[in-house]
Amino acid sequence: MKVTGINNATKRNTTNFKGRIIDSHTHLGKWYENTYNANDLDVFYKQPLANGDVIEKMIVSNLSCIEPNGLLDELQGNKVLLEIAKNNPVLAPLAVCQPNVTKGDASKIEQLLKENPNSFVGLKFHPKRMELPADDASYNAYMKLAEKYKLPCLFHSDKTFETFYINGVKAPRCEYSRPEQIYKLAQRTPKVPIILGHLGGNEGKDTKAAVDILVDSIENNKATLFADISWVNCDTTEKPDIIEAIRRLKNTKKGDMTERLLFGTDAPIARFGKEGEKGLKPIEAYNKVVIDVKNAIKNAFPEEGEKIIEKIFYQNAKNLFFERQKKRLPDFGNIIKKAVKNKKLCFGAIILLAAIIAGNMKLGKESKK
Repeated sequence: MKVTGINNATKRNTTNFKGRIIDSHTHLGKWYENTYNANDLDVFYKQPLANGDVIEKMIVSNLSCIEPNGLLDELQGNKVLLEIAKNNPVLAPLAVCQPNVTKGDASKIEQLLKENPNSFVGLKFHPKRMELPADDASYNAYMKLAEKYKLPCLFHSDKTFETFYINGVKAPRCEYSRPEQIYKLAQRTPKVPIILGHLGGNEGKDTKAAVDILVDSIENNKATLFADISWVNCDTTEKPDIIEAIRRLKNTKKGDMTERLLFGTDAPIARFGKEGEKGLKPIEAYNKVVIDVKNAIKNAFPEEGEKIIEKIFYQNAKNLFFERQKKRLPDFGNIIKKAVKNKKLCFGAIILLAAIIAGNMKLGKESKK
């Protein structure tokens, strides 16, 4: 019998919750023994998911810039990803940063952003793989760039506590990517949106510690923190830590702040990729996590479930990555008016700027679809 991970009852339960999805945490490139290309993400978005959802965008970064052996530097790896994204409009690239290699010199990333205006939707950092604590001063110049270009920053976040598993395996706390370390950095540039990837770990006291920090940042105006839920409660159907995070964000002293939580998967790594897990094919694993999270939200918040699902799976990421992007586009209309008035533009240059405006108007319309 074919394993799908989805039964008919589950499909029926989620029929009314189908919609658009923005996956805030995906990858391409080389990761240890595996190399992932655009085809490894195609499988998720080239057709509707099991319950009718359609993936509108995937926020993607190049693993070849993150992989411990450092295969590609900041310019090489991000340019490779940019070219792939140009041919795959569903993919929205993050520029991977390597402050461990550059010793805090962010000039290459600024060059990249200047040469490719409005092409990257954010910056990506993996302190654990760089073995560079997230609160190190080497990140400062990159954070200033993020502030200048109004870019959100996705940080890998990891275990706050040492963990002992039932099978006797011990997992140490993370020395580089703990939420508390990321929070210290975030407070230096409090206007920069910083995303705690994986909500600080998979479950339990690690995710609770991340939520504590998230709520503190909101209630005390210390930083602009978000979190994505990739791998959180990955092997449970009920998703208790995700539900608790939603409950606490709904009830902050500032009111409902569930806008700070994003859906993400980390695809195509592990069960979402070539190596597979749990007897599921990648698309089956993806369908399962979408349906399980949606059902858990629906069951925990029956009156508001649909609204919360729309925010976490789509609207929050749209606002963070794409509405902010539109705001940082230059006002070409006023530029043309001023230039014509001062007789500083030839006719050909005016036509070129008009074409740019038309292209940006098209971008705005597409993001609203």
